[in-house]
Amino acid sequence: MLERFIHPSRVDARDMLRRALQSALAGLATYLIMTRLNPAEAFLAILSAVLIIQPSVGGTMGAAWTRLQATVTGSLISLACVTLLPDVWGASAALFLSLLVVGGIAGLRPDWSYGAVAAVSIALAPEAEALGTAGARALAIGLGAALGVFVSLLVWPDRAESRFDRHFRTALLATATRLEDALEAVTQEGADAAPPDHVSDYHKAIQQAQEALGAVKLADCAERQRRLEALRRLYNSIIILDRAAEPDAASATHTSDMEEEVSTLRRQTCALLRALAEGEKGWKQRTHEIDEALKSLRAVLEEDNPRSDQHQNRSALAFGLLQVRKTLSELATLCQRQG
Repeated sequence: MLERFIHPSRVDARDMLRRALQSALAGLATYLIMTRLNPAEAFLAILSAVLIIQPSVGGTMGAAWTRLQATVTGSLISLACVTLLPDVWGASAALFLSLLVVGGIAGLRPDWSYGAVAAVSIALAPEAEALGTAGARALAIGLGAALGVFVSLLVWPDRAESRFDRHFRTALLATATRLEDALEAVTQEGADAAPPDHVSDYHKAIQQAQEALGAVKLADCAERQRRLEALRRLYNSIIILDRAAEPDAASATHTSDMEEEVSTLRRQTCALLRALAEGEKGWKQRTHEIDEALKSLRAVLEEDNPRSDQHQNRSALAFGLLQVRKTLSELATLCQRQG
């Protein structure tokens, strides 16, 4: 995490700059408006505007809606506590009961934790002013949230769908590198089938793609979710190839009679993945060459002694490559349909 902060990638640096600019402008706009409308509530309004800013427009809209729901809920709970509890119990009892209820809700919905801000402000206000305090602070929070959304729409907007597509392409490229590493380890002794950096790149991209998909608000994301699941299945099929690269199995696959087939599969499968990342459509020829290489590989296996360790290890490799072929074809079909 520290390394990512000190040496951010180009995408991370752009996200940092976008969020910084949007937060600063949303806070400034809210401050200028609240100093004219209700300076006493400027603090809450500015916090509301700044804290809802998310990497995408859809994420900001979702955060604003959640913030408003939590504020209304916290306000109503605190008003009920202040109104129903006897005067002799005082603000302490109202505060305790309000936070007890709001905290319980936040245990089920962590994104509603902001409701505690409204609950506390009302519970500590004089009873005669509780209703007015609730209205003023709800309006301030609502105005701040609205300005945050407004700024995210006008200043360097980034749609959740676009973010998903970028992270998905990054995950495709990371998967291609992971597959290349796995097949290199099969044919070259001492090669690492799963370098930590490459594995980390894939998981980071997949996580960011899923987060972006969760922020989509105004579009159907079912097709994108299917593409993401297909990519996960492809990656899991690549993991099968790691068995053929283990020390006890590697010697059985580091042989020249199957090196050409594995080299062809490595070249064509990785090229296909990178072509999908670039949005290219012509993948039928590559799948044909993959099928031909798999057919040649099976012919090599037929000449092995079926009881030998060599045959078992090679069969594991062939099975893994067949799974890669199936999942890769499924992914390619989904990507072409999306395009």
